Amino acid sequence: MKLARPGCTGVALDFSPTMLEKACERFAGDESVRVVEHDLGKPLPDLEGTFDTVVSCFAIHHLEDQRKRELYEEVFSLLEPGGVLCNLEHVSSPTARLHERFLDALGLTANEEDPSNRLLDIETQLRWLREIGFVDVDCHWKWLELALFGGVKPGA
Repeated sequence: MKLARPGCTGVALDFSPTMLEKACERFAGDESVRVVEHDLGKPLPDLEGTFDTVVSCFAIHHLEDQRKRELYEEVFSLLEPGGVLCNLEHVSSPTARLHERFLDALGLTANEEDPSNRLLDIETQLRWLREIGFVDVDCHWKWLELALFGGVKPGA
């Protein structure tokens, strides 16, 4: 986003010390990006304003399902009318056989799976976004258990 729109401002959230360090290094000296330590398992902090775009990459799948939905509601309230949510995420497979195919494609066994994963099917998450009030909700890309999906806050 910053490359395409150099004048934009942003907030980067993470709770991992490693990820926070990398974000601080990446945006060192860039006053337009604020790096904030935050655990998405808790309600979003006061981020001082609203946003045109919220992007999440491989984070929300670690939350329990109830918190996932709450977070989508919090994001909806932070978006400006016409604002967009984009979530690149790890989602559950619809069958055990497809889950095994995903693991095999990554060269993993069931014993090597990340125990912090709390995977949920894409259909449920798309339905939640619609129920919350997002429009133009869709899964824009999917490969096995990886999906890019989101929606738009109406009103622009």
